Amino acid sequence: MKKIKVLMVAGSMDVGGIESQLMHLFRNADKDKFQIDFTSTMANAIHRKEIEENGGKFLLIPHMNWTRPWEYCGAMLKIMKDGGYDIVHSHELFHSGVTLFLAKMAGIPGRFVHAHNWCDGDGTGRKTSIVRRFYNSVMRVLINSCSTVRIACSSWAGEFVYGKKMIQKPGYYLVYNSVDTAKFLDLYDNEEAGEFVDPEWINVLNVGRFTPVKNQLFLVDIAEELRRKGKKIRFLCAGSNSAGYLDAVQQEVEEKGLQEYVKLLGVRKDIDNLMRKSHAFVLPSKYEGMPLVMIEAQSSGLPCVSAATYSPEVDFEIGKLTWLYLDDGPAVWAEHIENAINGKRASKEQVEKAIENKGFDSRCFSEKLCSLYEKEVRLRGEK
Repeated sequence: MKKIKVLMVAGSMDVGGIESQLMHLFRNADKDKFQIDFTSTMANAIHRKEIEENGGKFLLIPHMNWTRPWEYCGAMLKIMKDGGYDIVHSHELFHSGVTLFLAKMAGIPGRFVHAHNWCDGDGTGRKTSIVRRFYNSVMRVLINSCSTVRIACSSWAGEFVYGKKMIQKPGYYLVYNSVDTAKFLDLYDNEEAGEFVDPEWINVLNVGRFTPVKNQLFLVDIAEELRRKGKKIRFLCAGSNSAGYLDAVQQEVEEKGLQEYVKLLGVRKDIDNLMRKSHAFVLPSKYEGMPLVMIEAQSSGLPCVSAATYSPEVDFEIGKLTWLYLDDGPAVWAEHIENAINGKRASKEQVEKAIENKGFDSRCFSEKLCSLYEKEVRLRGEK
């Protein structure tokens, strides 16, 4: 039996939530059954080495330039035709319309599209011009007409990308995002020591790129409110810098004298460790798709306080996630963060059951997608 050949199209394959999902799939897929390759617009992408060392191809393509679209389209068509792929799986929001159209031209029988976002851009409404709306409409038609399988990470994302009617039709599947939950469950009851373990301070963790959408400046306002109330609660903020936003947050922290209340940690590889050192988790984002970090926080049993700016399907439904509006203001957020801290951490048994019921583990995510690949190949009479 020949391997099922899958081509993943997902931007650069560098740091990011979608990329993390695809690497979970790549690691867990049966290498005897599947050959999974990736396109990328970045030669030095962080995942390149692992992909190539484990049998996958890392195929460089140019960025789409709408003044010279033939460069991108020609490169993609060549890869698709030369690769002999059974399936092309696109993860590029409305640009997936172009990818799927090219896949159909190339004669690829299985054409998968994956919706990861529930709104265009960043949830702020800044990408709502007439031109943008026209582009989205045209791409939606291409997506729905050229795809054979449509997947969404949440109901919101499915409706946004495919439309209300299409998510009622055959060929649509809801597959939740996932994380490597073993990282959090294996040491669930471990008592951490060392950095940030201080009996005088209570830690509340935030994880995300430093960008206006992630809204870390709002945490500074909450920290100021907690200090006013005399609470020794500090935010541990981990994440990479984007467009200088970290500098703006740092400046605000210094101007308000909140260096002890807001710790800016930069990129960390020990998020599971930081979660075990924290009493709660906070996510004040203006927009999220289906945030992996919220799955991770709940997998750690942490009481969570989050902005109601994404699908509630991420909720483990064990009574440990509080939804708030950003318009509620810092004082209300501070109060609910205190309540979260005073609440008990979820039991490991509760967390394990929720993960199983929701399918939030990376192995479950991989099994579902691989099953869909096999189903599609059988349907098309291949292999």
